[in-house]
Amino acid sequence: MTSKTEIQPFKAPELFIVSSGRSGTTLLRSILNATEQIYIPYESDFIARVYPYYHDQTTFSEVDYRQIIKLFYETTEVAGWEMAADFILESLIQAAPQSFADVNSVIYSAYLQANGLTQFAYGIKSPVLIASLDRVFATYPAAKLVHIVRDGRDVCLSYQQVHLKSRVKFGPKGLVANALYWIDGLRRVAEFKRQDQEIEAIELRYEDMLREPDLTFKQLCDFLEIDYRSQMHQDFYKLERNQKLVDQNYMNAFHGKVKSALDPSNTSKYVHKMTRLQKFTYELVAAPYLHKYGYNFDFPWLKFFIFDLIRLPLYWLARIFNNLRYQKRDQATWHWAIEKYGDILEQPNPDPVESVDQAGKTMI
Repeated sequence: MTSKTEIQPFKAPELFIVSSGRSGTTLLRSILNATEQIYIPYESDFIARVYPYYHDQTTFSEVDYRQIIKLFYETTEVAGWEMAADFILESLIQAAPQSFADVNSVIYSAYLQANGLTQFAYGIKSPVLIASLDRVFATYPAAKLVHIVRDGRDVCLSYQQVHLKSRVKFGPKGLVANALYWIDGLRRVAEFKRQDQEIEAIELRYEDMLREPDLTFKQLCDFLEIDYRSQMHQDFYKLERNQKLVDQNYMNAFHGKVKSALDPSNTSKYVHKMTRLQKFTYELVAAPYLHKYGYNFDFPWLKFFIFDLIRLPLYWLARIFNNLRYQKRDQATWHWAIEKYGDILEQPNPDPVESVDQAGKTMI
C-alpha cells in the first residue's frame, strides 16, 4: 500500500467536521464517503496539536519532517493512518513543503495516493477540533466548516455509555460536566463565526440527519458543492471503506450506527433514560442552548434570564478548565511523540550545516 512511487501534487482539505462529541461525526463521515466525491479518512487532530510548534515556521528541513511524522503518529487515530513512516518521509522530502499548511497537505495527500483516492476532494473530521477552530482556519482559511449538533441530553447519555462499556474512556462523565462541555463547544463555534465572518459554515442537527435525511443532506451537498444522491444516506453502511475506518474494538461500544441504516428512532433517548431530577439539572444549566437549537423542554421556565446568574459563571469556569486541559495536552504532545515513536525512523546522516535546533523547540 505504501510502496515507493512518484508523489502526486498535494491539495488542501476542503472541509472540517466538528462537534461536541458523540454527535454523529463518524456517521456523517460514512455518509460523505458514500458520495464517491469526498473522502474523510481516519480521525486526526494533528493540525491543532502541532500548530503551536510549527505554524509560523517558513523553512522546513528533513529533521523537521522526521519530528513532524512522530507527531502525526501521536495525534492520529490508527497511528499514522496506517502509512509507513518512511513513505510519509519520502512524500515530504519529494514535495519539500515550506509552510505548516503545505506540510499538512502533503501528508494528507500522501494518504490519498497510498489508498488510490486521489480523485476525491477530502476533509478532516475530529470533534475535538471544535476547541481549535482558530488554528484550523488560520492554516486553511478557504476550507469549509461543518458543525454537527445533537441534543446535549442524549450526548450526555452517550458519554456515560462510553465510560460504562468501552475499555477506552473519554469525555465528561458527570451530568453537569457533560452539559458544560456541550455548551462550551457550541459557544466556541458561535464565537469563532462572529470573529471570522468570512468563514463558510453550516450547522446540522443530528436529529435532522436521521429524520429528514433527503432535505438535510441535499442542503449539505449544496453547501459542499457536490452532487446529491439519496444512495449516500441509504447505502453508506455497505461501503467496505467505511467499516475499515472504525476500530473494531470500538464498533460495538460506541460506533455501531455506522454498520446499519439510519434509525430515526435513535433520538430523544433522555426522555425515558433520565430521571426528572436529571432533566431539571441539565436544563437548568443548558436551557439557552437547548432553546437555540430547537430542542424540547420539560421545564420551559428555566429559559428565563434570571437563571443566567447561575449559568454564566459556570460557562466561564468551564472555558477556563477546558483551556487549561487543552493547553496541558498540547504541551505534552511533543514529549509523548518522542517517547512513543522516537525510533520509528532511521536517523539521518549528520548535516554540519543543519541550523535547526530541535532540542530547543518550544511551544508558543
